[in-house]
Amino acid sequence: MPERFSKREFGFMFFDRDFVIRHQGFASRAALKNYLVEQAPAHVYYSCAYYEDPGAPTMAEKKWLGADLIFDLDADHVEGAKNLPYEKMLLRVKDEVKRLIDEFLLGDLGFEQGDLKIVFSGGRGYHVHINSPRVTRLSSHERREIVDYITGTDLDIDWVFPAEIFERGRFKERTDVSQKRSMPGLEDGGWRSRMRKGVDALLGELDQLDHAQAVAKLSEMLEESKREIGKKTIEGLYTDLFEGDRGKRGVDRMRSQNTFEVFSAQRHEDAFLEIVDLKVKSRMKGETDEPVTSDIKRLIRLPSSLHGKTGFEVIPMSREALERFDPFTDAVPKAFGDREVRVSLEKPAIVTLKGQSYALDPGENRVPEFLAVYLVCRRLAKVSIQ
Repeated sequence: MPERFSKREFGFMFFDRDFVIRHQGFASRAALKNYLVEQAPAHVYYSCAYYEDPGAPTMAEKKWLGADLIFDLDADHVEGAKNLPYEKMLLRVKDEVKRLIDEFLLGDLGFEQGDLKIVFSGGRGYHVHINSPRVTRLSSHERREIVDYITGTDLDIDWVFPAEIFERGRFKERTDVSQKRSMPGLEDGGWRSRMRKGVDALLGELDQLDHAQAVAKLSEMLEESKREIGKKTIEGLYTDLFEGDRGKRGVDRMRSQNTFEVFSAQRHEDAFLEIVDLKVKSRMKGETDEPVTSDIKRLIRLPSSLHGKTGFEVIPMSREALERFDPFTDAVPKAFGDREVRVSLEKPAIVTLKGQSYALDPGENRVPEFLAVYLVCRRLAKVSIQ
């Protein structure tokens, strides 16, 4: 049962209806259990919010008291995950959830592991619940600010890489003034150190290529920019164009001097900075579903319930357990055993559950009950009633 469940609204979807039945409140565990047994819903939800009267028919009558902070991450929000096979999709999403937790929630935002409840959704991703007095009363706007921080929305590149005016030279009464940008330090924290790590990673990645490949890769990145960098400047990043004390490649000087001054002209520096904005920020940002996190009255899937489109259990876990969690074993409900069930498939299917692979042909197949539930919920099969 969720914390303070009697103050939460519950909602349900059913196999034979296309809408959510909500505005339900339950005063006891037994009352909710009886409802689930008698109604057998396909999906069970509860509110992130707490109310004085959660069963009231309108939001105004419920009287909002506060809400947990929820992060929802599934294949729709992770680049390249949506079209992957289901097993690989869940692995890709899991990697991003670990980044969200480690780098942002436990890292920059300073939550403790005890503040977090990590939940496999039973479908295509994970939820992270934060039930802490520090966030309960946050408004929708304040929650949106958290999302913007995680996703790097409206990140000010001029703040990350500040410009300093300096004098390049004088000729008679004319002074040639320009600016140089500073690289943030790894110790700066937050997005400054994150972007520094990203720039170092980008330079290191290009440094693994040979000279021609590195120049070609950087030129390719510039195609998305409206600016141009001279060929000599690109080559100067990976070739020593100087002698004496400045006899270093541009990438080495950027790392050691913490400056963008390796570029021969202001427009070249600005172009490289645009590459950083386009490429580095997208690599370093986190992902979450903004409408879910900013919604202070959201319904979220109930941990320990079953997901009606997979038959998987919605599993709460710790950060340590997440590392070794395998939904195709750990989320298969123990309630469904090995009793043989006849199912009919229109197309062949290969499925691995509980460590065993099943290659199923079109037509009737005899499978264990736990596999039958998965196949039917995923609409890969129907139970044979003859």
